[in-house]
Amino acid sequence: MAKLKSQKELDLNELTEKLKGAKSVVITAYRGTTVKDMDEFRKALRKEKVFSKVYKIPLVKKAFEANGIGAQGMDYKQPVILSISHDDETVAARVIKTLAKNIKTLSMLEGAVDGKIMSQAEINTLADLPSKDQLRAQFMSVLNAPVAAFARALKARADKLGETAPVAA
Repeated sequence: MAKLKSQKELDLNELTEKLKGAKSVVITAYRGTTVKDMDEFRKALRKEKVFSKVYKIPLVKKAFEANGIGAQGMDYKQPVILSISHDDETVAARVIKTLAKNIKTLSMLEGAVDGKIMSQAEINTLADLPSKDQLRAQFMSVLNAPVAAFARALKARADKLGETAPVAA
């Protein structure tokens, strides 16, 4: 059943608003995906606080252009799933790439990060990056390593000399 013009306008307004604060958007093809797999897809994205919905390409193009994102290259012939993340640039791509390993009918087509269109290869590369929390933990580990090594060296030296190592209060 075709949508009324008023419903299309509501969909366009909704999508335009969702795209305003988006850190990343991933466009995914889903043709041939079962209902069970779609439910798994939506549940996994919802768990990571990623909005996802099926849209037709003309609507996506209008919403992208309304937000200053160039969408001239989008000429897909089928509806797509738009996954929009407001918190993390990598989360949507990472979750979809993980799901696509089990659900062979899903494929990331392209996306946008901070208002810039990214190709399929760039989105796949983005999916391989760790999350912001993982990067912060790695960075803190790098900062902490020299201090921890120095403390271990001091303790080993004190143990070798038979002295007690000073204890921090």
